[in-house]
Amino acid sequence: MARTQNVFSGMRKDIKTPGFTLVELLVVIAIIAVLIGLLVPAVQAARESARRLQCSNNLKQIGLAMINYEAAFQRFPPSHTTSPKHNCLTFILPQMELQSVYDLFDFSFDWNKDVNKTAYKVNIPAFCCPSTVQTSDYRADYAANVKIDSSVTKPLLNSGAITQRMNWEGMLKLDGDSVKASQVTDGLSCTFLFFEDAGRPYWYKEGKYLNKSSITGAKWADVDAFFYSHTLCYGTEMINCENANELYSFHPSGCNFIYADGSVHFHVHNISPETFISLFTYNCGEVIPDEE
Repeated sequence: MARTQNVFSGMRKDIKTPGFTLVELLVVIAIIAVLIGLLVPAVQAARESARRLQCSNNLKQIGLAMINYEAAFQRFPPSHTTSPKHNCLTFILPQMELQSVYDLFDFSFDWNKDVNKTAYKVNIPAFCCPSTVQTSDYRADYAANVKIDSSVTKPLLNSGAITQRMNWEGMLKLDGDSVKASQVTDGLSCTFLFFEDAGRPYWYKEGKYLNKSSITGAKWADVDAFFYSHTLCYGTEMINCENANELYSFHPSGCNFIYADGSVHFHVHNISPETFISLFTYNCGEVIPDEE
């Protein structure tokens, strides 16, 4: 029987397979790096958009609860009470469908007494902004802004950035001076009700972490959760200057605000002072400028 010749025996074994040159490989790596550089900010922006939406939803719940409180008691809840000491958010717990937490409080004692420890040591997600960088237990990132302090109004008046008002007060006040909806003569849809003051007790200034300081009002039941606006930055700005009991959020460029009609709006940090003050006061008869 004749041998079968191996047809491959004569083939050369040193044929080179195609591959990348070093230059081609570097080009591919550079393209991938550029694509990643473009993708990461887009992903981060999408995540922040989702967090801001969740924050807005939290505030809508709070705003609706306050409106339901006003319907039940014919006045909005107080910013806080002093005898005994309690915070605004505690009073609207039933309207937040948190009656079980509300029932744990003994309102004849201050919020932080031992008898109320079980009550205030409850984490309530609806009171927390998901964009907040550092978190703490039993916190709230939302609070009542009671007044624009003279340390803000005086330089703004002197520079001509705002006009004089009969008062500089927000609509949430002490218990004995709580406001009825009918007293919001500037209009419920043109008046701020509740605000962001995120990140307490950690101290942030213009987006930079400074330290863990003794900033008050970090807990949602804390009587000191309310604040005055008393800090300006960049000459005329009152938003996102710092969170030491000021208007502050971790959203890029601004904060979410609850209006007295329950709606939530986002305002940029450089909103004009005249517009901001007009929206802040509730009975000064201002006309909101067209820019807003």
